[in-house]
Amino acid sequence: MRTHGLVLSLACLLTVAVAQAGVTIYVAPDGNDDWSGKLPAANATRTDGPLHTLATARDMIRAMKAGAQLTEPVEVVLRKGVYSLAEPLVLEPQDSGTEACPITYAAYQGEKAIVSGGVEVTGWKKGEDGLWTAQVPRDWPLRQLFVNGERRTLARSPNTGYFNMAGPDGVAKDPRTGKDIVAEKQAFRYKREDLQAGGFGNWGQAPISPDDGRNRASPQFPEAVILFHWESGMLPISAVDTQNETIVLTGEMKWPFWADQRYFIQNAREALDAPGEWWLDRKAGTLYCKPLPGEDMTKATVTAPKLTQLVVMNGEPDAGLWVEHVRFEGLAFAYTDYELEPEGHCDWQAAVTVPAVIQAVGARNCSIERCKIAHIGTYAVWFRWGCQNNRVVQTEITDVGAGGVKIGEGGIAPSEAMDPRGNEVSNNFIHDIGIVYPGAIGVWVGQSSENVVAHNEICDTCYTAISCGWTWGYGPTKAHDNRIEYNHLHHIGRGILSDMGAIYTLGTSPGTTLNHNLIHDVWCYAKGYGAGGIYPDEGSSQITIENNVVYHTLSGGFTLHYGKDNTVRNNIFAYGRDQQVVRGRNETHIAFNFERNIVYYDSGRAWSAGGENRNWTADNNCYWNASGEDIEFLSDLSLEDWRGLGFDQHSIIEDPQFVDPRNADFRLKPGSPVSKIGFEPIDISTAGLTGPKEWTDLPKRIKRAPVDFGKATVAEPQLVNDDFEKTAPGVKAAMAVTWGEAGEATIRVTDEQAASGKHSLKFTDAAGLDFSYNPHLWYTPYLTNCLAHLQYDLRIEPGAI
Repeated sequence: MRTHGLVLSLACLLTVAVAQAGVTIYVAPDGNDDWSGKLPAANATRTDGPLHTLATARDMIRAMKAGAQLTEPVEVVLRKGVYSLAEPLVLEPQDSGTEACPITYAAYQGEKAIVSGGVEVTGWKKGEDGLWTAQVPRDWPLRQLFVNGERRTLARSPNTGYFNMAGPDGVAKDPRTGKDIVAEKQAFRYKREDLQAGGFGNWGQAPISPDDGRNRASPQFPEAVILFHWESGMLPISAVDTQNETIVLTGEMKWPFWADQRYFIQNAREALDAPGEWWLDRKAGTLYCKPLPGEDMTKATVTAPKLTQLVVMNGEPDAGLWVEHVRFEGLAFAYTDYELEPEGHCDWQAAVTVPAVIQAVGARNCSIERCKIAHIGTYAVWFRWGCQNNRVVQTEITDVGAGGVKIGEGGIAPSEAMDPRGNEVSNNFIHDIGIVYPGAIGVWVGQSSENVVAHNEICDTCYTAISCGWTWGYGPTKAHDNRIEYNHLHHIGRGILSDMGAIYTLGTSPGTTLNHNLIHDVWCYAKGYGAGGIYPDEGSSQITIENNVVYHTLSGGFTLHYGKDNTVRNNIFAYGRDQQVVRGRNETHIAFNFERNIVYYDSGRAWSAGGENRNWTADNNCYWNASGEDIEFLSDLSLEDWRGLGFDQHSIIEDPQFVDPRNADFRLKPGSPVSKIGFEPIDISTAGLTGPKEWTDLPKRIKRAPVDFGKATVAEPQLVNDDFEKTAPGVKAAMAVTWGEAGEATIRVTDEQAASGKHSLKFTDAAGLDFSYNPHLWYTPYLTNCLAHLQYDLRIEPGAI
């Protein structure tokens, strides 16, 4: 009671001050919540000085506002040091400022203040096999660890690269419940040599028990991290059946498994074998760490996250109650964890359900400026329902488990007040993301409109840099009038996932523009597909794409899956390895108008398109094959054939005369012939970060090996040898891709007939299918320039063709 009375008394004094001049409240790691917060440092007698916690500063402002309306700005100033939060700082409508009197949480000038969700781990002891141990609270669901500010690896196997599945399992039962599961999404066959090499040869048939020697803290299980084309799953392992070489998971992937699919195992004691790895025995509360060479854990600063969020803004938009005019300036936010659901985690795309360290509902006119968000397990910032006119500006986001900034939701807002719109993400450096959730995005805009994503530098991602829209096809959407401009997007994909673009869009989006973006070095997994510069995906429509420069991509500068009425104008698409311009799905309406672009390349072809419909227009473009070979359109069309289809009647086949294209200087020399097609020179020099040199020079500190886009990577050949004996009846062939099933028309393993053994593969036809060859399947053995030997037994029933 005494403390509360003191706070209220101080609040009365400060309320008077608010009416006269701006109010500053100081907070310091060595402060005291019983002090006034008026002094930047403790007085000589240590009877007054700064506060100790942000929560007390927030409560003091609440009390001030209860006494009078704010007439001057209020600033909470954090002195240098680390502020380890016991719980997230929660801001509610009562914590709002006004346009004239905002409330700002800022670092003291020239000092570094870190708002942390972590605690320091001490008491390290050196043990056998180079392992160090420390005791921590029992049943702590710790998932990340940082040593001297560097992320360390949760024990995994293999230490680099991946294992490859032998294929999905057949019908199986959940060992915990005894109930049938969808085995092709929840169980897969492993290769015996993989688990033996990974140190898991002693894993037996029984369900993995919370009381056995490996997993002594329920519900701690080893986990399989599984990579899909554009996403990943992190699923605890509930059983390993060594007799049938099958791993059973606690939850499902969104998609069926396939042979050769990549995965690794983590959070297993057996996998703790490489420097830089760690593992926690949760039940015993023993933290194990294998340090880097020469590292003394007693001298290291080891930080373990306790929180998953640091700032939560909770407004009530439908009630007209907002969190408004709150600013965060010059602060560092760091050391937060992520949670893994008992059934595991798998999103359909973009790690869309993963929360953020700074998260808001019903926030308006709030900002995060000149901050740094690092060493976190989730997204950095998420403006959710009802968030309008907020800003993230000149902030570095790095070492991130998921992605950078999310705006909006996957669903359409149920009311005008709940509609997220008009937010700005500009001049931010977002890099080294997707460490835990590889499918996460640098900047994601869902069902949200009128946002600006500009002048950001986004690099070193595992998937797409900027994604806008969240409607697959031509259905209802709230993503329109978004501006994505002057961004520098590079080193996207890093060969990890597939089916990505530096800029990726979904759905109908009238008024949306993509302009003056500089994009380069986009590449996917060697056996994957789809690594382009600008990628309007399913239903992307009414988008204007102009004045962009895109070079060094695997799949081309521009790829449209399907959509309508898009404009692609005055861009440079250069050095796509396989092709430069791609149209995917065959439709009858006009997908896009392609005009006044420069297409410059030295490998692959100029255009690629599926289907017979030529549902686009193209004219007044410049094409040049710098290899000296003829220009090739689609699979084998010459320029004359191409023009015979009605395309590029006024286009030119001439060298555009770039200054130095090999070194990415795409300025035009005087006298360039592209003036004949109306091409306007693109000034891309201002793309990316703006402001002081110490800020714009940050990306130059990253050193990376150059990406080789010269030749396609040839995957390791795969022996196809499947007798279906390890696949249960009623399940698809494990090593093949099955396609075109409909109703009774299926391709499934059966035990009705077999040439040898007990199982075979049964093809069942049906009337009324889209194509006569459905259902069908294919194998992908990755063979090139060789003679393949194919052998199988075939049984044809009466009436079969």
